[in-house]
Amino acid sequence: MIRTCIAFVALAVLVQSAFGQEPEKETEKDWRDHIIPVKARSFDYQTVPKGATPVHQFVLRNPFQEPIHIVAVTSSCTCTAIDFDEEKSVLKTYEDVVIAVKLQGDRFDGLRNSTITVSLDKPNRTEIHLNVRGEIRNDLNISPTFLDFGNVELGQGRTRSLIVTYTGSNAAWRLVEVQCENKFIRAEITAEPARVGVKTFRVNVTLDKEAPNGPINTHLMLVSNDALNRREIPISIRATVGTVVTVRPPAVSLGVLPAGERSSAKEAVLSGTQPFRITKVASDNPAIEVTSRNPPDVQSRMHMVSIVYKNPTTGEGAPEDGVMRAVIRVTTDVPGLLPTFYVTATVQER
Repeated sequence: MIRTCIAFVALAVLVQSAFGQEPEKETEKDWRDHIIPVKARSFDYQTVPKGATPVHQFVLRNPFQEPIHIVAVTSSCTCTAIDFDEEKSVLKTYEDVVIAVKLQGDRFDGLRNSTITVSLDKPNRTEIHLNVRGEIRNDLNISPTFLDFGNVELGQGRTRSLIVTYTGSNAAWRLVEVQCENKFIRAEITAEPARVGVKTFRVNVTLDKEAPNGPINTHLMLVSNDALNRREIPISIRATVGTVVTVRPPAVSLGVLPAGERSSAKEAVLSGTQPFRITKVASDNPAIEVTSRNPPDVQSRMHMVSIVYKNPTTGEGAPEDGVMRAVIRVTTDVPGLLPTFYVTATVQER
């Protein structure tokens, strides 16, 4: 075990990001912080209206040469439900996995706290703890509980509405402000006709036609004048503007290669929400040959990219300490659409 720990610490010290940044020294930073930083391990849902089931996604990523194996993901409270793809329990270099945690506001009330425990047995046996909290309020109802603009054509924009209903005892309660960190989303509040014991507000939310190509995952913050309870109510917002491309796998492993031996070709598949054309494919490692299988004048929702490593023993592109890492950047005919993925290989002396 001592030899294993020493070997892993040595490995972790050598870890670099895909952009060549040196990691912090292991005396200053726990190796688990490279998988998910401490500041990203906690999330506050804040005020949650009754019936809402907000979801927060924790992302774990393997920056190491050695694989990570997730044995189990468990929750300390039934007020949270976990969505974890067990088929991704083994993470290779540069692969990541999402652990989605849903606060079940349709089944519980009041202030809720939950600890999500992620158990690993590789590269070392350990646990990573993720924490969530939120206050589920019976006197608030919001419909819908989150806004999904869906697929929006570039330059078009779209408007959606929320209905906020308050049934509490504060006769002066009202929404006073809407905040959003995304400059391409704006909102306005309109008070609906009041009923006895019920206050209703309509919030019209607009996605600006100037919104750039790509996915939007953000939130609105509805702010009330309630001085006794939490004043801020977060609302999740999703949208896909124009064309969005996913790459599978996001990290291509060329496996273990004898020194100087050219690799066999491996492929990455680029899938778009709309047809697109690849105009250029480039690697930051000159020993990588990367080509698009589709002709350059063809628009398609799916493209295949072939990767080969020439594996020189010296000079540009030669592996460092037996490991080759490369970043592949793809240029398309869609402004701002620049998919990126990673390539790794382990090189051994003959």
